[in-house]
Amino acid sequence: MPTGPTRPTVSSVVDQLIGLVDLDVAVDLAREDPATAVALHFEPLRVIALPDFGHLGNTCSTDGFYEAELDPDRPTIIFDEAVNPARARFTIVHELGHHLFATVGAHLLDDLDLVGRSAAGAGLAEERACHEFSGRILISDQLIAEVIGDQTQLLPAHLAELRARTTASWDAIAVRCVNWVSARTAVVYIRTLGIVGSSVSAPRLASPWWPRGSNVQPGGPLARALERDHVAAKETYRAGLAFAEQLFCDTLRVNDGLAVCVLGDRPSNGRFDILEPAEPAWKDRDEFCAWDGDERDHDWCDRCSGRLCRTCQRCGCEQPLASPNCAGCGLPAPRNPGFEFCRTCILDGR
Repeated sequence: MPTGPTRPTVSSVVDQLIGLVDLDVAVDLAREDPATAVALHFEPLRVIALPDFGHLGNTCSTDGFYEAELDPDRPTIIFDEAVNPARARFTIVHELGHHLFATVGAHLLDDLDLVGRSAAGAGLAEERACHEFSGRILISDQLIAEVIGDQTQLLPAHLAELRARTTASWDAIAVRCVNWVSARTAVVYIRTLGIVGSSVSAPRLASPWWPRGSNVQPGGPLARALERDHVAAKETYRAGLAFAEQLFCDTLRVNDGLAVCVLGDRPSNGRFDILEPAEPAWKDRDEFCAWDGDERDHDWCDRCSGRLCRTCQRCGCEQPLASPNCAGCGLPAPRNPGFEFCRTCILDGR
């Protein structure tokens, strides 16, 4: 009996995107200086490192962005020079994914629209695709199979071993691992006591990520992850936020400034236990729009999973800037969220 066409997924789109990159180019991106590899294989695309990059905000998952509007003939990847080389490599390859979607892979945007089912959802799908693209370029399937094999559950030790055996960043490793195992899994890195450093989750979880800088549940395993290791302890993923969920948590303290934490819906030690529903954030918290002061109690944002303002329909993804003018040139020029300088000043090196 004939069947209809298969609905695209993020992974199927990434399969096609990787097919647009020659094998020798992928090897250069994973092993050589990534900025040099981009300049060599993707001219006229250029890569610029900024010493005073700032922070893109909680909704950003990489330390950079792709700019093709100011000079379409000379698109640019801009990244934070202060981050470690592995993190910079992940960021550059991630932004290269956006470049490919804007150029030779533009035909794949229709598939992303189908995956996202809305304008905001399509943007989130592209972000996921670029994450997976970067992870798959930097870490081979063969190595993942060797370390994790056919295990359905992810452990912090798996991530630590991959980190020791590759040039990939912790975030790149997390992206690859949560998409490899079949369990509903999230990886959270704790770099400051009680604060989310970064996170990556499998598409099977209700929320795409836990915003960096968020507070964790007080007294839980994540709050104490920099002090000691935990095995199959109950923890609230996205505590205090929309779509919070109780999961089992394993943590591994790598050093004084990093703990690797894996959350999933099954205990890693095999014991029988039951997860309790997390209390929804909207039940005990009122949120107000930073733009017009009205209450945010309407519908939901596909990107941050927060409520929308009943007046302006904005969520919490973007916050109004204190001044509409660029701190560099003094003009009301376009700026990326969280930046003091306009895009022109950034490209000029300010």
